[in-house]
Amino acid sequence: MFQTFQRRLAVLFFLVFAFMPGCRAKPADSPIEAFLGTAWTAYKEVFIRPEGYVWDEARQEVTSEGQSYALLRAAWMGDRETFDRVFAWTEAHLARPDGLYSWQWTPHDGGRVLDANTATDADQDIAFALILAADAFKTPSYRERAKALLRAIRHGEGIDVDGGWVPCAGNWAVADRIINFSYFTFYAYPHFAALDPEGDWLGVRERCYDLLTRFLARNGVLLPADFALVDTAGSFAPVAGRGTLSDDFSFDAMRVYWRVALDCRLNNHPRACTDPARVTSIVDILSRDGQLFTRYAVTGTKKSHISSVSFYGSIVPALGLFYPQLADALVKKNLSPAALTPLLRDPTRYYDNNWTWFGLAAWSGRLSASDGPRE
Repeated sequence: MFQTFQRRLAVLFFLVFAFMPGCRAKPADSPIEAFLGTAWTAYKEVFIRPEGYVWDEARQEVTSEGQSYALLRAAWMGDRETFDRVFAWTEAHLARPDGLYSWQWTPHDGGRVLDANTATDADQDIAFALILAADAFKTPSYRERAKALLRAIRHGEGIDVDGGWVPCAGNWAVADRIINFSYFTFYAYPHFAALDPEGDWLGVRERCYDLLTRFLARNGVLLPADFALVDTAGSFAPVAGRGTLSDDFSFDAMRVYWRVALDCRLNNHPRACTDPARVTSIVDILSRDGQLFTRYAVTGTKKSHISSVSFYGSIVPALGLFYPQLADALVKKNLSPAALTPLLRDPTRYYDNNWTWFGLAAWSGRLSASDGPRE
């Protein structure tokens, strides 16, 4: 009862601010659709270099993640020239002999790989982008590269759990069995299954949901962690003390809500459409704190006084499924074209520019996946 009251207060909070003068709703299809196109044009000019790599000015790096985001956006925007250029660069500079991608590169000193280890989220998102592009651009070779990449993922980044296998955080994480919940690309697994039937990708999806559900069912846990250790029985342990890996809910774990919501929106998967990530906890935190901050303990304890608009982008598609009025109000207050336009050409806002775009595109129904049936 108390949580229900809190959520109603959260809705009221955002509605009050969203409908202040100057924040009235506009026709659903015009400003957001136009903004997504404008934002993509700006992103190409600011972040994608002519050679085809995505430069993160704030962190001074090129990553497989950045390449995967550009490929997804180019495929969804139907921008073949950009897709071809970004993918050609990625293949030439990040592809490893095993078919996976090195995660970090620098253009300095003539250009070189800084870290040849892999990031499983990027490898999976690149595979999904290739599937989308093969269909959108009628390029069968992209589908063949995706198929080879899927085989490489399960051989080089998979770990065994009860019932089968799941992707871990990268090739470096196999021995220690480290997972990242935001690396589970639930929406892509039906499409992977169609292309790589030997990979048991539909089973992977269910086991990933099982892990997420089991983690959030632990006593006192409200939010997914960025990283966790998992044993073969599906029990969890913290990653504390292992380099910079985080046990908190922060810039990694915030993406879980988008990935789950997209599985519902693209595939109509029953588990995705029944809030397995518990976006209700986010609503409770919004009610308590008045906004989202960039770090929380998994128990919901605030650990930062900094906010990032990327968090709103990541949650708005999920809010749209379960709290649509709150989602609409959040878009008007935090994710409107007026609010986001000043960020578009800021070279230090790589992450914000990506996750606000992904969030708005999913929330507005702009994203689609024509490969594979809806459930």
